[in-house]
Amino acid sequence: MVRTRLAALALLAPAVVVASCKTASTPAIEKPDQDASDGPPILQTLQLNVSAVDPTFVTRDHFIASVEMQISGEPFAESMGRNLSGYSRDFVCQLSVCNPSIYYDPALNDGVAGGKIGRTDLPGFASAVESYEYSKQPMNNIAFESGAGTSLAFGPVLDPTGATGADALQGLRSWVQRIAVEANTTARDVSAEITPQNPLGWPGFWPTLQPFTQWNPAIAASNASTGCTISSDDDPGATGALLCDDYECDYSTLHLPNRNAQVNMTIGPGASGWSGWKEALWTLNYLQVMHDTNENPVNTVPDDQLALVGTAGNTILGNGGPGATTIPGTFLGSSDIEGFQAANFLQILDNQSQQWLSALSTTDGATLGGFASIAEALGYTEQSPLRWFPGAITVTEADDASGFPRPTGYSIASPDSDLLDLAGLLGAYSSIYSLTDQSNTQVGGSQPALAYFDGDPFPVQNQTPTGAATLHDRALAMMRVVVVNMDRLHVDPTTGFFVDDVALAGGNVSRGTSLSTDTAAYALLSLRTARRALDSLLVLYSNTKPDTAAIPCPLDSFPAVDGVAFGARLDALIQSLSTVFYAQLTTADGVAYGGWDLGAAAPTDDGTNLDAHSAAIRGLLVAYLATGETMYRDRALSVFQRLESAFYDPQARVYRPTPGDTSTTLTFTPRRFGILQGALRDTYELIALLPGNGSVASLIEDRVARLDKLVLNGWDDRDLDGNIEYPQECAYQGTGPDGGPIGLGGLQMAERVLSGESGSLADKPGGDAGPRVAVADREHDCVPEISVAGLPSALANSITFTLTPYKQ
Repeated sequence: MVRTRLAALALLAPAVVVASCKTASTPAIEKPDQDASDGPPILQTLQLNVSAVDPTFVTRDHFIASVEMQISGEPFAESMGRNLSGYSRDFVCQLSVCNPSIYYDPALNDGVAGGKIGRTDLPGFASAVESYEYSKQPMNNIAFESGAGTSLAFGPVLDPTGATGADALQGLRSWVQRIAVEANTTARDVSAEITPQNPLGWPGFWPTLQPFTQWNPAIAASNASTGCTISSDDDPGATGALLCDDYECDYSTLHLPNRNAQVNMTIGPGASGWSGWKEALWTLNYLQVMHDTNENPVNTVPDDQLALVGTAGNTILGNGGPGATTIPGTFLGSSDIEGFQAANFLQILDNQSQQWLSALSTTDGATLGGFASIAEALGYTEQSPLRWFPGAITVTEADDASGFPRPTGYSIASPDSDLLDLAGLLGAYSSIYSLTDQSNTQVGGSQPALAYFDGDPFPVQNQTPTGAATLHDRALAMMRVVVVNMDRLHVDPTTGFFVDDVALAGGNVSRGTSLSTDTAAYALLSLRTARRALDSLLVLYSNTKPDTAAIPCPLDSFPAVDGVAFGARLDALIQSLSTVFYAQLTTADGVAYGGWDLGAAAPTDDGTNLDAHSAAIRGLLVAYLATGETMYRDRALSVFQRLESAFYDPQARVYRPTPGDTSTTLTFTPRRFGILQGALRDTYELIALLPGNGSVASLIEDRVARLDKLVLNGWDDRDLDGNIEYPQECAYQGTGPDGGPIGLGGLQMAERVLSGESGSLADKPGGDAGPRVAVADREHDCVPEISVAGLPSALANSITFTLTPYKQ
């Protein structure tokens, strides 16, 4: 967001502080051989071209990457020292040489961000605009546009009586119309006039309850323009004024055209959890401020007028901060659209939590059921009858007069439990809980959040958990059940080690014997998120200081877990998993293993795996923040140095899957990309920014720019000049609508207006600009517009590059 940010990272949460290991020393860094700050770079001698793409949308893996990409977006650019107002998304270029990655640096414009003088800034633009906005658009696609999930119309909170047909439609319509008024979306996209073609008020709006686990994302998006414009708090000026293709305001052509044939009709805790974590992060983002009638940010309003925020015709004059201008009329969320989206994310997560707790768990691995009450879930312990969320659930549907497919049955496809799935659920509900926690003064206790939870649109949130029908208590119940089952199912009672997988056929617990490094990293991340949320400390983005001692936990008032209070057991799990990264998964010389075999008491591999090193860095630095023990940070530095020395190939300017790899193909998946990007980001923020480490900061900026531009965008800057020779340097090429060659992106399959692709050559066709000219790639960045690609702005399931000799 282009404004002052909250001070800590929504992904990371706390644990035991070990004072004896806390020091302020700066770790010594050996400069890798390929330091970007040491004179001219080594020439690239291998070119990369895309030879295979799997476009399948795999929900869990996609949103693991999307979570990393958001944190590696605007907040990472700010860590690099960039002013976010210095970036624009309205660049247009149809020449053979283009460069949209321009930063209008205040240093070049008398201190003014966004002045007339710009410079090339590949890492900054790739982070602040591309990684950030790419992470958002698939979330919107799954939540509001595609129909790739069950319908929110039949959610158990929104539709508590199980209404169908016209009654179910009316319930959903009333919700959409209500929140459109309170967020002022009626001024932009939502109409009070209801028609058969527009039954909710926003054309094509298709809110999802539970996302399907995977699907074929092909769409037939329209490239027509009907005068549609959108805006966001990220770029309310230039991009907000761009005319764009009508799918930005009418989602009808973003629906899956053959939904039944394109989806797999399976839901699960992994898809639900990780997409929910992503939605929770953006909701935290959107609820940092309110906005006025002109979408100016509003930080506060008079206390006696807070209940009037969002009411039709209100004339509240809010305070936007020193020197800011606001006008009468104050509404929910950060913009007309984002305030509306935030309310829908809250509704989705509230309904999901109720469905998981009341209907989608099992005690025998064969039949689905639920806790008798939220209070029962809040009191769940290892002594309670075992109840868990099965790994995969098949959904059957029937046509319904509401116009939305109605679920008619749920059955268990896999009873097993996956630690990575539970990590997603824990991260999601820990993050959303913080918005209901008034003791968290920067989040749930702030006016922008309180305005949502004052009885309209959501109930006032009880602050002492009792089992009330509130998001506050449902989120706490989800956190409780997930942590207890992580401990009960996934911790081996003999060794105390976590394991990835648990088979639960017939309700019999059969634990696996290995713990993967990437699963361990994300499990630790989720546990720390829970600890910070329960401590009323969880806020959005950049937390680079170790956690402080815990405060009493709101779940401590319920029965003990393993003989101790819930908060104490959570601390112990965090400490235990942190120790594994140091004692089992890595060595002093920087070798990282892909996992730990509990049966053999040995690593699962020989320490020659790229993903293991990325995950180890991620996990070690979470452990450092969770415990305050600098040995974890120092070990992360050793692993990073090996990542550079053993896996980086300067001839291709890429990280290879194994040391010394000279194969002619290289594959990236969302998981591989996301954990590598996260490892580089965390190393930058927690190590490279320490005094004396400037050369490593420069190196990481170079690596991040190359990773994002090549793997996401499919731009292989072979001559290292920082300019895109279009389409020759596009690693993946196809034929455009005019018969000419175009770039087809990379892992990122297509893009939309928030990352710079309006589908139009002119910003505002008509008048002096002439007629609208539709273009396949407005800024020639190698990523096409979605109607040209026939795919959403989303990540492929995998992309394979072929490497061939290249002569400078």
